[in-house]
Amino acid sequence: MSEIRQIAPGHWVGPEDFGYIPHFYTTAHAAKNYPLGSFLQIEPLQPGNKRVDLAYTRKDAESMGEYFDAYSAGGHKDYLDMRIHSVHGRGTGLCFSVCFGLIWLIVKVWMVLDAGDTWAPNYLDVGVISLLFMVAFIDVFKPIETPVRFHKENQEVYVYHKGILYRIPWNECEMAVIVAKTHMGYGHLKDGYELDLWLNPKHAVNADLSGRKHVRLPLLNNVGSHVPVYGYWEYVRRYMTSDTPFWMEVSEKPRICGFNYDIAREKGLPRAIIGFLIAFPLLFLFRPELWTLMVNPFKRKWPDQVHEWTGERCNWH
Repeated sequence: MSEIRQIAPGHWVGPEDFGYIPHFYTTAHAAKNYPLGSFLQIEPLQPGNKRVDLAYTRKDAESMGEYFDAYSAGGHKDYLDMRIHSVHGRGTGLCFSVCFGLIWLIVKVWMVLDAGDTWAPNYLDVGVISLLFMVAFIDVFKPIETPVRFHKENQEVYVYHKGILYRIPWNECEMAVIVAKTHMGYGHLKDGYELDLWLNPKHAVNADLSGRKHVRLPLLNNVGSHVPVYGYWEYVRRYMTSDTPFWMEVSEKPRICGFNYDIAREKGLPRAIIGFLIAFPLLFLFRPELWTLMVNPFKRKWPDQVHEWTGERCNWH
């Protein structure tokens, strides 16, 4: 059952979580500029620099460093790269293929044992295995998109999405949380929340998009609790406005899991190899989004203009 309640025409409230109660509206701006905007239940955050104060139970969590650890592609002196939902949210197809494949294997083995026969793969088996392999392969090896680059020094946001490059002044950047219910089967809908960056066609620099509606770029989608999406927003807001408390590290290398050469130098090569061999399957099982970042060689690159605006060449993901 949904916990989001309508309290007035075009006005809904979500449940309180970590001390914050979200308010969603149908807005004239969304109806005019966003695809299907008349049906969106939306809470605008930027422009407006809406501060979201979450009530943390631990003092050390107030600096929001967990959002850097979970969603950032790297911190730099003048800018912060934040991954989008298609990157840190991938792994669904891989998990589905593995789980369904195991179920299929168990059923086939049970049928063989029950019949006292041997298993000779038929056309259906080959078709199912091929389909599952294709779904997993696409999920793992589809190109990894560039992060959103929040440049505090320039007070600009850079986005490269579907071949279109956007250069967005921070005070014109449109970010909002929308209600994104998820179908759970048997007609049941689960409350979901999504933080979106709405790309205004006037900010496109390599194409004329005049007359088109804004493009929705999901940054984070979460089912159940709205805290992660508002926390993601508040982390970015604090960074761009130099608000506190805030924690970020200036990264020296891409924040992608892999073989740890520091441990190899300090503790020895055998220990580093053992650690890698343990971590590799664990990431596959429990953090497939990090596993795909490690094994996928197909990554989008920033156009040269972004490196000029940034002042350095960086294509971290």
